Amino acid sequence: MSGGGYISEVSQSGRINSHDKVASLPFSLEGKAFTINVVPKADVAAGVITKGETSGLIVSLKTYQNEAAKNYPVYFHQETLLSIVEIPADAIDLATYDVYWWCGLRSKNPA
Repeated sequence: MSGGGYISEVSQSGRINSHDKVASLPFSLEGKAFTINVVPKADVAAGVITKGETSGLIVSLKTYQNEAAKNYPVYFHQETLLSIVEIPADAIDLATYDVYWWCGLRSKNPA
């Protein structure tokens, strides 16, 4: 295949197309839905994530169809199953945890 590596819209729909680390709270992508992964800073040494026991936090998150933020269990080292639209200011202690967000293709023409 030549010409820049085309990926069809169907193929893109199940892939991560945008991602980054949450630098400050509150956090949103201007109404676009995303998911998160929370990693305790204590679990990272020299760029290597050491996965410990399955534990996590109860985090207040605003989701795509909820008007207000609601509590949800977020397990460390695992993506959430939510369509998050906002992480409120006091939801996660960013001094203790690294939070990474990502999202897939946003439909141009929802039907």
